Amino acid sequence: MQTQKLYLNHELRLDDIADLLDISRHHASQVINENFNTSFYDFINSYRIEAVKHKLAAGFEDSSESISDIAYQCGFNNRVSFYKAFKKVTGSTPTEYLFKVA
Repeated sequence: MQTQKLYLNHELRLDDIADLLDISRHHASQVINENFNTSFYDFINSYRIEAVKHKLAAGFEDSSESISDIAYQCGFNNRVSFYKAFKKVTGSTPTEYLFKVA
């Protein structure tokens, strides 16, 4: 995940991970559930949120990009999913997070 940054792919599915690892879809899901104690989508979204947080902390105020632009760059398909996942992982909205790191 960290090296190939698969989470940046908007269309990433569990089957893609299973194919890359040359294991069954069921086994890939089991590995994620047992080793990371989370679902596939929460697992992927945690990487996406970390990427967003990194971009927000790296001079976001000086950028012409919106928070939604960054979310799309980091693999999210839509704004609602992004905001919901961000709040779940960080306990705050992206704007609240920006004020915390500023």
